[in-house]
Amino acid sequence: MSELLIEVLKAASSMFLSALVILGLYLYARSKAPKNPAGEKLKVYACGESYPLQKASIADANLFVAIWKDVFKPYYRRIREKGHTGVLSDWLMWMILFLTMFFVLLLLMGGIP
Repeated sequence: MSELLIEVLKAASSMFLSALVILGLYLYARSKAPKNPAGEKLKVYACGESYPLQKASIADANLFVAIWKDVFKPYYRRIREKGHTGVLSDWLMWMILFLTMFFVLLLLMGGIP
């Protein structure tokens, strides 16, 4: 039993140490980043070529998502106003409800072979 506990503690300490190293690298990179970008940082970058701002556009996939959101905006707003409370236990209740419905549907369809 103690061997298992030692292995678990080794794994937990290595994950904690890795998280500390990543946090340290993040904080170091954030301290070196400019606070207010100016000059070249504000220009449109297109693989090293000068690209006029008027020609810059968004990707086609983003256009599809924007249209999709606009079409279903009334439904999404209605669900968000009535169903979204911001309380974590409410979210958990919805997830358990949907997971239960999924498993019932899976059982009714014959289950997993």
